[in-house]
Amino acid sequence: MDLLYYENFKSCSYFVPTYKRQGSYFDININGLNVEANYESINNGVVKIIRMGNNFKKSYWLHIYTVYKYFKDKGEPIKRIVLETSNGSYEINVSDILLREKWITKELNDLKSTKKVHGPHCKFCKIKNQCHLEFLREGDYSIVPNLSKSMVEDLKNMNLEPLTVIKTNQIEKLDKRFKKPLYNLKSLIENQVYVIDEHSFPQDYIVFDVETYLNKDFLFGFLENETYVPFFLEKNTYKIAAKMVDFLYEKDKVLLHYDKNDLTALKKLSSKYPLLRDKLSKISSKTCDLYEIIRKNYSLPVVSYSLKDISKYFGFNWKTELNGFAVILEYKSYLNGNKNALKNIFKYNEDDCRATKLVLESLKTI
Repeated sequence: MDLLYYENFKSCSYFVPTYKRQGSYFDININGLNVEANYESINNGVVKIIRMGNNFKKSYWLHIYTVYKYFKDKGEPIKRIVLETSNGSYEINVSDILLREKWITKELNDLKSTKKVHGPHCKFCKIKNQCHLEFLREGDYSIVPNLSKSMVEDLKNMNLEPLTVIKTNQIEKLDKRFKKPLYNLKSLIENQVYVIDEHSFPQDYIVFDVETYLNKDFLFGFLENETYVPFFLEKNTYKIAAKMVDFLYEKDKVLLHYDKNDLTALKKLSSKYPLLRDKLSKISSKTCDLYEIIRKNYSLPVVSYSLKDISKYFGFNWKTELNGFAVILEYKSYLNGNKNALKNIFKYNEDDCRATKLVLESLKTI
């Protein structure tokens, strides 16, 4: 159990994180619970821990205690722990830790008894697909995209079980609002893609994806055919943004993206750089949101319509374990001097672009 994901483990003790954060990791057994945690450095008995939250969360005490216990068991007693968050630094003495030891050990013990449940934490879990299929076999339809609890109740009020509707081919006989959710269920059960409505796709296009840190859109990545072209907006941002806009304006192709956030980031450049507004307006008028097309027109055997899940279904092999949240952690690590972190982000951005293209080209064949 990686304590950096404590909140996720508290929701479900089966949670397996997809991304391992920076730092020196160690394992320790505390009262029968195997715990994994990390620290940044140790110098003259002072241990530094970095957490990404803005403020000192109560749950950070578990991380602090685990680090203290690790060095104590090694026979290397520490003087104090320094915890750094986004907004400040906190010095914790051993006496502060021992004062909370009883509460901390109780919190850790409580983690042993949590059940397997699904929720927002699943997004960052490696084993979510197999777990969700277990829930489905047990009759839990809430993992099916768009098949809400109220919709299931409406079907039951008509003496219809969702699985019965599928097995007896009655989907098309029901009200239109049931169509897409039930095809989503059918797709999961039968491991097959279903086309709800035919849709035409662009033939000549450029894929793009944007990486963001806090409110800063710092990396715009583009894929034309098989060539990846990144624009890193760190320094000389106007000059680089203008070069990027000229690149897109001259190509004059449809811009393919996944979800609206990428297009929003592109449009934000108009208000930031008024001189680029006219060209950006033309560029933004020729875009295609692949997520919206899939959401409305396709049912796929996945429990989440995230790009990562759908592209994996179509056979895409991701080169990193990053996700949107992990990019924030990696970029902060880069700002602290870790050049490899930026390389990881570029790889992830390129993967996003290539995965989007693979999904589009795969859908064309269905």
